[in-house]
Amino acid sequence: MKHANQWILTAAGCAAVMGSLSLPINQVTADEATTVKSSGIRWSSKMQELYKTLADLLTDVSSTKRYFDPVNKTRIESEATHLSALGHDLAKMGGTPSDPDPTIQIVAGMLRRETKRAADELKRGNRAYARNILRSVPNYCIACHTRNSTGPQFDRLPFEPTSKSLSTEERGEFFAASRQFDRAQGEFLKMIQDPQPTNQNNWNWEKAVHNSLAIAIRVKNDPLQAQEIVDAVLKTPNAPSFMKEDAKAWKKSIAEWREEPAHQPMTEEGLYAETLRLMSKARDMQNYPMDRTADVYYLRASATVHDLLQAAPNGVHAEDALLLAGISYEVLSPLKVEDLHEIYYEACIRRAPHSPTSELCYRRLEADTVLDYTGSGGTDVPDEVHQRLSELRGLSQPTIEIKN
Repeated sequence: MKHANQWILTAAGCAAVMGSLSLPINQVTADEATTVKSSGIRWSSKMQELYKTLADLLTDVSSTKRYFDPVNKTRIESEATHLSALGHDLAKMGGTPSDPDPTIQIVAGMLRRETKRAADELKRGNRAYARNILRSVPNYCIACHTRNSTGPQFDRLPFEPTSKSLSTEERGEFFAASRQFDRAQGEFLKMIQDPQPTNQNNWNWEKAVHNSLAIAIRVKNDPLQAQEIVDAVLKTPNAPSFMKEDAKAWKKSIAEWREEPAHQPMTEEGLYAETLRLMSKARDMQNYPMDRTADVYYLRASATVHDLLQAAPNGVHAEDALLLAGISYEVLSPLKVEDLHEIYYEACIRRAPHSPTSELCYRRLEADTVLDYTGSGGTDVPDEVHQRLSELRGLSQPTIEIKN
């Protein structure tokens, strides 16, 4: 993380041919169009069902009294089990042919894992632990739905959490998870502009800021809306000092964004070049690895890399795109899902084994994994994690040619 441009130059030079470019989405045969439509309908139906279940569950989970009331025990367990089944179905479906970004299957798999874990913990009687897991479920939906501007944006759906016990943050997260982005922004901005949450729980307030910025930048592609959020942070009297310092840098990045000539790259090469440009800008701004001052550029870069993965999932830059996605989310991971970047690195290694790019992905994955298991008592990596790293190390290393 110390060398601002070294990885960019290496990534740009190490792409190996992975296959032909994907056809644009609008250039499909009649049979393909039927398949896309059918798959899209099934996916949409499952998502609507997930939103409804999530609305019911969040209403129960938000209230301590309601959640632990024995009268509601069976219903909550049923809701959690149903949510787990939906997570399983979505992971199997893996998205639709019109959106081949592997992120969909990655996040769906994480959703399946966590919802199953919550349902299992409820059956074991560990209700408090299960409640914490269930509270995090919207993060997985948000991670997928705020990748970029792809997909529908709903003004209002026929279901929503009905409990008055839901906090402003929880309502915002539900609306973002169900693609009701304008309603989500209303809730997040309300929270950002209220100075009280900064006294009660800085993490929740900070999370609202990052969620709101992600929607403005990646979904809306709107520098003016992003500016409104940053101005609200700067005007909040009790906002943490480090957030105000970050916001000053964000404001500068947004001003630079507004000065850029209007252009929308559409080709694989154009999207790849734009991702590299934005990533280079981001790295030039950072003073240390987890410095959040470059978030505006990382959010823009990650949205563009998702455009690239959608446009050319099997293109010549596919493995580089996974590497760049991992680097982006390594900084942005506190925004959504903590281990998402590690999964991108692993996907990169498995997609292009024994390549220079897979070596880069493995080095970053190994360093991050060791850090995960390092604390005041030293480093203690579990055996199964060691085994997985050993497998991935073998896949990442160059193939040695034996000469006679």
